[in-house]
Amino acid sequence: MIDPTLITHSQYSFQNGFSGEVIFESWTLSFYNVFFTVFPPFVIGIFDQFISARLLDRYPQLYQLGQKGVFFKMHSFWSWILNGFYHSLLCYFISELIWFWDLPQSDGKVAGHWVWGTALYTAVLATVLGKAALITNIWTKYTFLAVPGSMVIWLAFIAVYATVAPKLGFSTEYDGVVPRLFESPVFYLMAFTLPVICLLRDFAWKYGKRMYRPQTYHHVQEIQKYNIQDYRPRMEQFQKAIRKVRQVQRMRKQRGYAFSQADESQNRVLQAYDTTKERGRYGEMVSSRPGLGERKKSRRK
Repeated sequence: MIDPTLITHSQYSFQNGFSGEVIFESWTLSFYNVFFTVFPPFVIGIFDQFISARLLDRYPQLYQLGQKGVFFKMHSFWSWILNGFYHSLLCYFISELIWFWDLPQSDGKVAGHWVWGTALYTAVLATVLGKAALITNIWTKYTFLAVPGSMVIWLAFIAVYATVAPKLGFSTEYDGVVPRLFESPVFYLMAFTLPVICLLRDFAWKYGKRMYRPQTYHHVQEIQKYNIQDYRPRMEQFQKAIRKVRQVQRMRKQRGYAFSQADESQNRVLQAYDTTKERGRYGEMVSSRPGLGERKKSRRK
């Protein structure tokens, strides 16, 4: 997904007459890709699997999805670009409506331009992290550290940086922002509701695609999620059985049978698997059917 902060800046440029005024503080804008959104792509790229290796081994036809380019099409590329524009436009215009009168405070002052910009930055970051959570297939402990953890890093950063930096003589835009930002219920309401509004279309699209137009890998993902047992013969079990049969054959050739003649249970096992013996209609040994052996002998005589 493209950087939503750039799109929101471009929208603001149309309103300020391309004067060069910005919404976000410059260092905070630089840290967007360096600290606050760098961990989710790494974690998703390294640890995320759309299907586990065990199920891919069980359903090898799923490898055709990569060969046919199902996940990497030009249509998918432009869909992500347009989706990024869509999220950015929603974040910008809805936040502008919320802060249209600069949010008058209880002391008679207004929240101001930088309080709005910081609140918008929080909503944009929450939208991006929410989208990362939505496309994640397997949640690991690293995913929990990366996706929700990035938002924790941002909130901790802005609380410390916006307090200390103005006192040290730089990033003076944040002077007095923290008290008005964290004490405003509008900030928390916007940080939670705006990402939900932006991602509502994404969630509905994903739900409709999986429920009404599912692909083959969607069914396998359901098998993986709910741990549904598959009773088809598995390749690994078949190979294990073949190895056991070959091992028994090798032992038979090398050692022969070492069973005692007095061991009746072992004799019955050997007779049950003896293919030279005559069997009945249902596969039972002729000797196990009382009287049948004597009748056949009398017929032969």
